Amino acid sequence: MKKIFKLKFLGITITVFVIIWLLTFIPINLGFFNPLKNALYDFDVNDIVFSKLSPEKSADTNIVIVNIGYLNRPQLAELITKIKSYKPKVVGLDILFRENKEPIGDSLLSEAIKLDDNTVIVNKLSGYDEEKQIYDTLTTSINKFKNFSYSGFANFPSKAGSNLTTIRLFKPEAKFKDSTIDAFSTEIVKLFDKKSYDKLIKRNKNFETINYRGNADKFYYVDGTNIDNLDNLDFLKDKIVLLGFLGEYPSQKILEDIFYTPLNENYAGKTYPDMYGVVIHANIISMILNKSYINTLPTWIEVLLAMIICYLNIALLKFIKMKNIDWLSIISLATKTLEFIILLFIDLEIFINFQLKLSITLMLASIVLISDSEAIYDIIMEKIQKFKLKRA
Repeated sequence: MKKIFKLKFLGITITVFVIIWLLTFIPINLGFFNPLKNALYDFDVNDIVFSKLSPEKSADTNIVIVNIGYLNRPQLAELITKIKSYKPKVVGLDILFRENKEPIGDSLLSEAIKLDDNTVIVNKLSGYDEEKQIYDTLTTSINKFKNFSYSGFANFPSKAGSNLTTIRLFKPEAKFKDSTIDAFSTEIVKLFDKKSYDKLIKRNKNFETINYRGNADKFYYVDGTNIDNLDNLDFLKDKIVLLGFLGEYPSQKILEDIFYTPLNENYAGKTYPDMYGVVIHANIISMILNKSYINTLPTWIEVLLAMIICYLNIALLKFIKMKNIDWLSIISLATKTLEFIILLFIDLEIFINFQLKLSITLMLASIVLISDSEAIYDIIMEKIQKFKLKRA
């Protein structure tokens, strides 16, 4: 035990994490890193689970997704009227009606929305102040539609608001000026199951990691583009029905309201975007209703674990050096490589079996920096020793 617990090992560990902290202030924009940057852009190791390793999940029969394609407002009115005749519990419209159009069509659509008080329409937040964590602009549907419905923002958190980044997170509510606004999915859950909504709010998370169930095939799916052929929709009763764009016909994917998700078949270096926005909303709603949240460790625990692993690596490397083992560099490299594989395996197993997201990035970075940090620590201690001798 005395060989393991040494003040020098602790000093080197502290040096490692001071260097990591300092590196966070250095902007890196080097051209020769571009190929690697492009290949691993927006990469998260846990995407491997969703893309390749996640066990097959059953369909969520509480949620029905209806494709609206390019239906005009009179056609939408007819579709919504038919759907509401089957008494769904909540109808969500992933459509923003920003302007007036043909008066008869608008009137028909408004009347369809007014048939009951269970309709939720999307709005959009913009103008985010990172310091205050408040949005200053809210884009809504025009009054003839929004005055007879509930609403919630449809924004997905992404880098610089781009739909070219992977949608992993969901923001349950947001601050707009002096008020708090629910997300589209949150508002739907509030109407469908108040207990599930209360559970979400009590978690008090600024962001939730989306626990994806799957693409549109994991929910009831209705192609609403051919209204005349829609019959036998009794299964809609007491369900959540989400109307949104999924292409002109089933299985078609076009670059409109479509995003990258962790389910993308290529988790490093993306192919085509894989999921339409309305399906992402369905996944979020399913997660909340089933209370299948992905939890994360507090930051201080992740830092503490990384420091412990770093410290033990320092002790191990010192032990190897003391034994004067041949091929020290090769053994050290092999040990680190094996440790990387083990940590990755543990991370993925914990994520799969316990729905717990354990970030190993800090652990891996600390292991890589041990040798350089030890050299820096030795130089600092040598300078301190010389300074003390001069003062004596």
